[in-house]
Amino acid sequence: MPIKIGEPIVIDEISFFIERLIDHGGLSTVFLGINENTKEKVAIKEFIYHKFYDKITRENDIDEFFDNEVLNTQIQAQSGFKTVKVLHYEKKLDLETPEYYIVFSFIEGKTFLDFYREFVQNCRGLAHLDLSSIVRYIFLPLVDLLSYCHTEANIVHRDLSVKNIIIQTGEEEEFWPVLIDWGVSKYVGPEWIYYCPKPYMVPEIPKDIPITQKGAPPEIKFGYMPNGASDIYYLAHLMYFTFTGGIMREDSEIVSEESYVLDPKKVNWFVPDEYNEVVRKLTQYEPADRPQTMLEVRKLLEELINIQHVHFDFEFFMEKPDTDETTGLRIKSQSDDDKPVENPADAEKKPSGEE
Repeated sequence: MPIKIGEPIVIDEISFFIERLIDHGGLSTVFLGINENTKEKVAIKEFIYHKFYDKITRENDIDEFFDNEVLNTQIQAQSGFKTVKVLHYEKKLDLETPEYYIVFSFIEGKTFLDFYREFVQNCRGLAHLDLSSIVRYIFLPLVDLLSYCHTEANIVHRDLSVKNIIIQTGEEEEFWPVLIDWGVSKYVGPEWIYYCPKPYMVPEIPKDIPITQKGAPPEIKFGYMPNGASDIYYLAHLMYFTFTGGIMREDSEIVSEESYVLDPKKVNWFVPDEYNEVVRKLTQYEPADRPQTMLEVRKLLEELINIQHVHFDFEFFMEKPDTDETTGLRIKSQSDDDKPVENPADAEKKPSGEE
């Protein structure tokens, strides 16, 4: 029987009580479950069988997607970083409509989208946002995980998004990311992971499934074989989202190859030139024109961390709390009202140098 909220379901001979819906996508649904033996929280993904049916070939490729997600999630969990893990999985093939389930470790936290909105609010708006902290504690760990997946496992995630990153928090305002949903990840092999001829989108490059979500690089959108540089573009789109205060590139904005190159500074002029330039480098139209490895990306991001002032001069606002948070202009205080108003004409009569 398909999953029903408020009822138990047995997966891999273990009973899980279904507490609530977590997320509903085009190909699957994710629920919060409770292991009835250990009382441990888990995330249970139910694949929607008919969504994998191809009307043209009249084939159902659900097994390929299911096996791919199980295997790639297990592989990335071996990296030693904070990751989501596969706990159990089962295919119930003896039913009239086969059922497919994966049980994951439940990642407590907020999506990057919700975390970022709160982070901006707590920092008194984008003008005061400490972007270097997000680069250090979110983007660098993601780079390290993806570097492992590319170099050690030849896997491309190709779905980095604000909803597929869970931010966990610890004591003293610590936070770190966990990359989830490896459903459309792909093992490309050592021959393709760093293969970036130019031009890339030509008939000689094998075709793959096109993915058209926001932030997709051109080679993914047009259905070509993904590579390591594809994840680099996705990561840069997350940076664009962060540096602009939550703006995502819309497909309607893509009118030429140059439109794929993202400029945060066009949206938020407070962004330092160095931040803007990194995003531009990572979102070049041709994969060959982007950095080729996550190690190269890491070096670029480490340089950003060393920039002392992001957006406004924070020390200025700390030293002069009587300035407006948004404009930076001095706020008129009560002491100003007590000061005598000087006649401009009297000022002109003062000898040079006289106070």
